[in-house]
Amino acid sequence: MFAVDRPYGNNPGSSCKHATKQCIKDCFNYKFTAMYPESMARADERNERSWLTISGEALARALDRKRNQTDRFRFMTRGETFKDMSDFERVIDIAESNPDRIFWIPTKAWRRPMFRHALNELRKMFPNLRILASTDTTTTEEEQGILDDEGWGTMFFGDDDQLETLTGSPRFKCPKTWGHDGSASKESVKAAKGSCGDPSRCGSGGCFDASKPVHVHLKKH
Repeated sequence: MFAVDRPYGNNPGSSCKHATKQCIKDCFNYKFTAMYPESMARADERNERSWLTISGEALARALDRKRNQTDRFRFMTRGETFKDMSDFERVIDIAESNPDRIFWIPTKAWRRPMFRHALNELRKMFPNLRILASTDTTTTEEEQGILDDEGWGTMFFGDDDQLETLTGSPRFKCPKTWGHDGSASKESVKAAKGSCGDPSRCGSGGCFDASKPVHVHLKKH
């Protein structure tokens, strides 16, 4: 599944302005930064420049030329889509220019009331946006209750044993990350890697289910 990224973590220029301490602590991208600091810094610069200059029409043309599936697309595998309010205009442009593509957007921006209200409007306006509240072990029962009341789906990371939300809703085990556990066969791991981009998978109960609020559980890396 195609995706775009932004600078992440607590580094200068990071887009993760709404992150929790747990989110920063568990960020798997740090291992890549430690291994390839110069390469990752250059990638961050390219990614941010691309995000700030992208247009919906340009993205549509680029995706139309791809041979692999482009019906599903992710914002972001690294970093935060909604760093500030200007990002809402960018996402609106992309959604309007790509009405037949589904954009999956896990975000921590819901933690800011002003951003959450704006995100609620986006969720109503664009059926091709799958905006999930990114949650972790610091999310409180009160916060989960607010998300429930507003009809939010969530994406949780941080405790493999927490198979329900704090308000008792069951979580859907992400096939891609849970397929990588130690007991998985090579065949199941290979199948899991293609889950995100496969329209026949992750439908009912998964990230792309639009029929109800879903609660996706990512296995720890």
